[in-house]
Amino acid sequence: MPDTFLDIPLDQIDAQKLTLRERLDERGLSALTASIQRYGVIEPIVVTPTEEGYNLVVGKRRLEACRRLGHATIPAIVRRVSEDRGRELSYQSNLQVNGLNMADEVDFLRRIDIFHLPDEEAAGRLAMTADEVAVARRFNRLPPPIREAVRTGEIDERRALALTRLAHETDQTRMFRYIRENDPPIEALENMVNRVRTGDAPYI
Repeated sequence: MPDTFLDIPLDQIDAQKLTLRERLDERGLSALTASIQRYGVIEPIVVTPTEEGYNLVVGKRRLEACRRLGHATIPAIVRRVSEDRGRELSYQSNLQVNGLNMADEVDFLRRIDIFHLPDEEAAGRLAMTADEVAVARRFNRLPPPIREAVRTGEIDERRALALTRLAHETDQTRMFRYIRENDPPIEALENMVNRVRTGDAPYI
């Protein structure tokens, strides 16, 4: 069925089921809200119909900006897609427009149950490289508090990935605490990780 273009009531759109981002950057959202207030929504969001209304596929920031402005409706492209296809479209849109932090990306990959596939097969489905899938798989094995710290910006992705080289969650958690308390340079952290792996590190 071809796409249709509609002005859709905001209260008929579920923004949680298919979209990726757990948090929206407040500074960027404020700028977008000001732009929409002055110029309107230049590019429509993308939704897919459900029995209750619509699931948002692309455009979470635009939708939130319109809600803040008190708009009743928003221009939308209505496209019939499966849940898996909707998540893939949301993922690709974020890569093309704003990028994703690794925590949001891995949450998406977990929701579409991609980690049981070989790296090459998963990469082919999502326009990723096999190495990128392998890195995401490593990140997925970190404890939830560490993944959440990356989402909030408490620690950066490179430091989090250094912790994936530790085999035990207890070591990862202790090293995470060490990062929060001491903010070591990445080179010092990687050296400490190597020492923990060889049993040569002091108690952290």
